[in-house]
Amino acid sequence: MQNRWSLLWAAGVGSAWLGLAPEAAAITAEQRFEKLERHILELERRLEASEEENQKLRSNKPAAASTTPEPDVKALDKKVKILERKLEVADEVAIENAKKTPKLEAGSNGIRFVSPDNEHVVRLRGSVQADYKFFMDDNQTPAGLHNTSNLADRFELKQARIWLEGTLWKFLDFKIMPDFGNGRTILADAFIDAHYFHFASANFGKQKTPISLERLQGDADGTFLERAYPTYLASNRDIGVMLHGEFAKPGYQTEYGGPVDFKNFFSYQLGVFNGAGDNGSIDTDIDDDKEFAGRLWTHPFQHGGIAALEGLGIGIAGSWELPKRAVLVNINSAIGQNRILDYGQLGTGTNSLVADGDHYRVYPQAYWYYGPYGLMGEYVLSSQQLLGRRNGQTGRIQQDNTAWQVQASYVITGEDNTFQSVKPRQAFNPFNGQWGAWQVAARWSELDIDDDTFVYVNPSRSVSKATAWALGVNWFLTRNARLMADYEQTYFDGGAAGGRDRPTEKVFATRFQLVF
Repeated sequence: MQNRWSLLWAAGVGSAWLGLAPEAAAITAEQRFEKLERHILELERRLEASEEENQKLRSNKPAAASTTPEPDVKALDKKVKILERKLEVADEVAIENAKKTPKLEAGSNGIRFVSPDNEHVVRLRGSVQADYKFFMDDNQTPAGLHNTSNLADRFELKQARIWLEGTLWKFLDFKIMPDFGNGRTILADAFIDAHYFHFASANFGKQKTPISLERLQGDADGTFLERAYPTYLASNRDIGVMLHGEFAKPGYQTEYGGPVDFKNFFSYQLGVFNGAGDNGSIDTDIDDDKEFAGRLWTHPFQHGGIAALEGLGIGIAGSWELPKRAVLVNINSAIGQNRILDYGQLGTGTNSLVADGDHYRVYPQAYWYYGPYGLMGEYVLSSQQLLGRRNGQTGRIQQDNTAWQVQASYVITGEDNTFQSVKPRQAFNPFNGQWGAWQVAARWSELDIDDDTFVYVNPSRSVSKATAWALGVNWFLTRNARLMADYEQTYFDGGAAGGRDRPTEKVFATRFQLVF
């Protein structure tokens, strides 16, 4: 009898608890579920003890009496079942709510919002590049020359970007990236990439044209502060549509690599763009002319069993357009970024010079990465018709400009050297004796301007050839932060008064870069 009263009292307490007293309402649903579960376990324990005691009592009574359960035991069993069902319902509700709750992640890859089904991802990212350039031996003016060698040492905010990118409905990627660097605001990238089929995806909007290998390298992944001369004979960013695809080696799985793929065995890009010209970026087009650009790329020894050749990539790219009186874009020295080919400085008697007529480019290119070693090189021929007016006469020339580069790099701390930058094994932390990753690099690059150009362009203001060698050191503090230091020396043919050579450009440049 005493046990029955105890059980009834416990059941009453349980009922009062389920009534959600004001104090209980203040706690979280998870805490209520935990208390409810503990309460059920306690009731079950007491029920088992009561049944054992009742079994002993029934064993001392006639058999007919033992078949009828005690009323309080029935009621208690019913309450336990109700509590169990409520707990099940609460768990079901919690699971259903979790399916509808998006995930928020913040880390070295930016801020990510991911839908519960993982089909929608939105990521917020940013980058800053702060540079300093110091020019040496630039205040000495050779006899008879204009003081073209007096170059200003300067701090520059090379890049200041914040952008949105992500995936919608699993197969639609997007990117919107404005840039506020160099004292101006531009929309660098804005595109949609539909990749339902790995062998045929479509990209729409403003993007890098698939031509120069180094141009296609991430803007924050380069080995040197600035790209070499071959990139200046390709267009930069243009608006258009591009068909692209990637294929794995037979027997392996294809991995989506983005609009320009560097992951798979073979990839291609075929695009139609407004046409930005050499070293150009445009947002609008003024005529019906369009540029056709294409690129083929392969890792011929991928999954071939030869480790030293796994990271070899070979490709060729090209383009063709037929511009009509298009503006020509000037070219600067590589790291120094000083004007060396100035289409705005025309020769005596020349009134105008524009691109008008057939323009094509050919770009063989390759890279090789193995462990800490890296090599990259490319060559370009850019041939275009120029229309000029000089001394009242209109004339045309076929300008054949060429450029090439080769660069080598080595990660002295042993991490893998890759086309997508170095990822240090340990982030810089001097308190724990961790120093990040260190890379050294060397580069040789040349640019040759067609001599016919100087029928119209002032030879005292533009060079006919630039030859540059550069050395660089990169300190990867983390996967997001890098300190860079480069020295480049550039020799010029022409570019000064009297047909003389412009003085050698010697520049020491540094950059602190943060990308997340």
